[in-house]
Amino acid sequence: MAKKEKGILTQGTGVWIKHGDDATPTLTKMVCITAIVIGDDTPTDITDTCLEEEDSATSTYGLNTPGEGSISINTDPKNATHITLLQLADDRELVEVFVGLSDGKMAPELASDTVTLPEGRSWVSFTTRLRNSAPVIDPDSLVKHTISMKRQSRAIAAWKTTD
Repeated sequence: MAKKEKGILTQGTGVWIKHGDDATPTLTKMVCITAIVIGDDTPTDITDTCLEEEDSATSTYGLNTPGEGSISINTDPKNATHITLLQLADDRELVEVFVGLSDGKMAPELASDTVTLPEGRSWVSFTTRLRNSAPVIDPDSLVKHTISMKRQSRAIAAWKTTD
């Protein structure tokens, strides 16, 4: 009996960051990201309780507050993408992030200022503001950075539709 796959593995996930100004944006394939946390959105509560209500307050959902997350690296000064990420975080840059899951190998393409995501891979994309962080230096370990992200948009999933 053949083994059935039950989901998408994290091994093989790729992360790209679109940064720079609108006239000359750059799409950088990040090399050796160790983790990415996208964060959950939280809708605001808008109270809609009538004065006549005597038992329970009621509310409805308002706008979403985008979540906070992070990108983790084992800091490597020889890895140009790590230095780019750390510089973007120091500058608190607004960037677009494209996470390609391991169910495909295709890379996104940048034409003028628009990124096209191939349909042969599942994607999660969002806009976020990066924030710098101090390195973590533990005994018997690699130096690590966890770059904070404050999303400015929803995380949009686009599921694989072709092979």
